[in-house]
Amino acid sequence: MKTSASLISLTLIAAMSLSIQGCASNASHSAMSLNHNDIGTQSNQKLKSALAVRSVTGGKETNPIWTSEVDNAGFKSALSQSISVVGYGAEGRKAKYFVDADLQKLDKPLIGLSFDVTSTVNYKVEGEGFQKNIPITATGSASFSEAWSGVERLRIANEKSIKENIRKFLIELSALVD
Repeated sequence: MKTSASLISLTLIAAMSLSIQGCASNASHSAMSLNHNDIGTQSNQKLKSALAVRSVTGGKETNPIWTSEVDNAGFKSALSQSISVVGYGAEGRKAKYFVDADLQKLDKPLIGLSFDVTSTVNYKVEGEGFQKNIPITATGSASFSEAWSGVERLRIANEKSIKENIRKFLIELSALVD
């Protein structure tokens, strides 16, 4: 009888912990997208209205009872929006260059007051006699002051990591295309 009472108590504590902490959610495409102030470098005129995102792979759907993830659709939307914000976006077949992004790794902590998430993405850019693989690794951090809930802090760190990854990719691509 004592063992079953202990088991019930532990089950109730675990259920209350989950309800207090909340459910995990996918990283938001808008939070992963760059705005005009994020790039901080001169645009490459040869890329103006020349890029389109063809595919994004490697992302995962979030399991609400586990940890936040970056899904392919959200990442693709953030990458496309960021490309447009810097003036490089082209409509479909009008693009001179096509981008394929493969999210190879998303290193995330499980516990902590401050979360550092490191994303590794291989971008492949092709078109008009140009073909280049551009591997980018970037880190995003979220502190306890940004979100008291661990699942929210992890989502924010995921978003910041992907946003920084996209930013670094666009800077490197701008320097490569001449």
